[in-house]
Amino acid sequence: MELDVLYLADLRFPGGTATSLRYDLRACRLAGLRAGIVPLSSPLFPRSLVPNSALLAEIQATGTVIVPQNERPRARVALLYHPSLLDRTVHVHAGFDADVFYVVVHQPTRDRRGRSYYRTGTWAGLAADWFAQDLRLLPVSDVVRRDLARQDLSHALHPCNWTNLIDPADFPQKRTGEVKGPVTIGRHSRPSRDKFPSPQVTLACYPRGPDFNHLMMGVPQDFLDEFETLPSNWQIYPFSSWPVSEFLRSLDIYSYFHSDTWIEAFGYNVLEALATGLPCVVPHYMNETFSDACFYADPEEAPQLYDRLRSDRALREEASSRARDHVVSRFALDQFARKFENVAEAPRVSSPASPVKRETSEKPVVLSVTSNGIGLGHLTRQIAIAEALGPAVNVVFFSLSEAIEVARSMGYLAEFRPFHRRLQLDVEEWNGFFFQEMREALSHYRPALVLFDGNMPYSGFTDALDSYGKSYCAWIRRGLWRTPQPESIAREGAFDVIIEPGELCEALDLGYSSVNPDNVARVNPVLMTQPHQLLDKTAARRALELPENATLCLVQLGAEANFDMSLPRELLFDFLDRHPEVIAVDVRSPLHATGHADIHERFLLRRLFPLGRYLKAFDFAVCAAGYNTFHENIAAALPTLFIPNSNPETDDQDARALHGARAGWNLASTADDPYEIETQLRKLLDPEVRQTLSLACGRKTGCWDGASQIARQLRIQARLPDSFQVPER
Repeated sequence: MELDVLYLADLRFPGGTATSLRYDLRACRLAGLRAGIVPLSSPLFPRSLVPNSALLAEIQATGTVIVPQNERPRARVALLYHPSLLDRTVHVHAGFDADVFYVVVHQPTRDRRGRSYYRTGTWAGLAADWFAQDLRLLPVSDVVRRDLARQDLSHALHPCNWTNLIDPADFPQKRTGEVKGPVTIGRHSRPSRDKFPSPQVTLACYPRGPDFNHLMMGVPQDFLDEFETLPSNWQIYPFSSWPVSEFLRSLDIYSYFHSDTWIEAFGYNVLEALATGLPCVVPHYMNETFSDACFYADPEEAPQLYDRLRSDRALREEASSRARDHVVSRFALDQFARKFENVAEAPRVSSPASPVKRETSEKPVVLSVTSNGIGLGHLTRQIAIAEALGPAVNVVFFSLSEAIEVARSMGYLAEFRPFHRRLQLDVEEWNGFFFQEMREALSHYRPALVLFDGNMPYSGFTDALDSYGKSYCAWIRRGLWRTPQPESIAREGAFDVIIEPGELCEALDLGYSSVNPDNVARVNPVLMTQPHQLLDKTAARRALELPENATLCLVQLGAEANFDMSLPRELLFDFLDRHPEVIAVDVRSPLHATGHADIHERFLLRRLFPLGRYLKAFDFAVCAAGYNTFHENIAAALPTLFIPNSNPETDDQDARALHGARAGWNLASTADDPYEIETQLRKLLDPEVRQTLSLACGRKTGCWDGASQIARQLRIQARLPDSFQVPER
């Protein structure tokens, strides 16, 4: 794989580091250069912190190559994209070849009190040992350059800076008008305490009073806790609660001051404000980065500048034009080609006598581990993700589900391991057994990615992951838990990412599965079958050998392994007796070994998996409110009476059925209320009721691609190849 620029970067950075990488990738594409990324993990963040969503979107939009684990790329320039990545705890699982290698230094090595952020004495040795490269440093600004020189690193400094860039098109310039009433002064930053001065200094530069209205986005709670009462003219917003460009356009003046210990390496937030054409009031030392584009002041001097700018429209207009022009001339994306050529060396040409040999690599393995469950939910989601990952990887199922045969029937290699209840072992003894089995599977298959779907990662499983230590690990974790499960939450640290499939009734989710919301990536609902893949009514009925002209009712009341659905079934039989035009079809999963003995003459049995493609065969349905069935039926706009499985071990199916009924997507009843069940069944006989439900479901469009979203995210984070090969240049 031949690249112009290879970024070795952590995709989880918030703030300026991630934003600068986003614009580097966009500028690289505009310059006609090919970029690739090897994701690394900085020790600054917990292992389960999710990647920056805006950065992931930019990677996809620019077609940036995520270098697969089994590739060794060659690049003209390789950039280790933050000094925290030059650390002994950072593991690089694949090598690379580069004409020249740099560490981009986004932060000074010490704060103003001399406290060290990095062990700079180890940098040269780690660059040689980890990357087989000499230490070369690219500071993002002169502020960082001076700091590196003070640390006796002048010999490693490149003469040029790796200056951050921005796309001015993302920040439309605000028109300067008359200020009527209080002048609106704002600031934004990631919510770190270092980004704010002491309370006394903050009140000096963001003062109380009727003349000023201060908007602040990204304010940490520990900073707010230092005030007995907050000024009435402060408006506080969470980090990223507004689109940055929209927030900035609501301001008249931008003002940024911070802790006396902090040194702003560049000031990306200020660059965004300048791009918007805002007059910016900032500390004096930032003159090194932004020269005459800003107004410079000590904190106590800032209000005088606010007053001057408020009263002098001509000054504000001149400052706005100067700010925007400065950004366009020095920091716009068209500067990337020059920036790249300043640091690149002449491309090395391989000798004709010794051409570069390329080995044909096997497809990487994804090991999909599913819990036992009481149904097919965990296994179904994993199959949907496996299908979305496509043929570029080999998916192997290693499952505790009794229904593992369905994965084999779809062409996947699958291994079954029994749960402790089946083996009649106590939990501790079984976990020892499962550790050995799991550890052997990891060593045998050598997976690039391990997926786990279940609510409780077994200790034998997490211990095996830790012992093996060579795979990227993801936890696919459905929400809507009935009760807190602190033991399960405590195992988040065993995973590199936690992904929660979307839930249409998330408004009723009590949040027990998201105690640490910053550690959880959320996607759309996961379906095995997309709405456009459904067979039409005629084709589906013929495929299932069902009457084409009858009124058909789909029945899916679950495995009944932990909940009694006998009353709803009896009421269905009575319903069929009263309505001879209706035929009920009980579609069983492979978990159902045998059928009921009391099957009605118009209560047909079909064994089928997956069912999704055939849902249009039915006029209405009576189903339990499990995750898969609930979302599949609504996606198919199938009028359904949901009767939740209320066992405490299941997800909160009661909340799901209730929310859907309130939203008008479905009807609902509990399993122990014969009168309500009969009432709701009668409603489903009414074509107008069915049409109303179908139309309400049909309004939920464009939200069913959760499996594809997960696949895209995992390709990036676990460095898996896409289902097509990017041609070599």
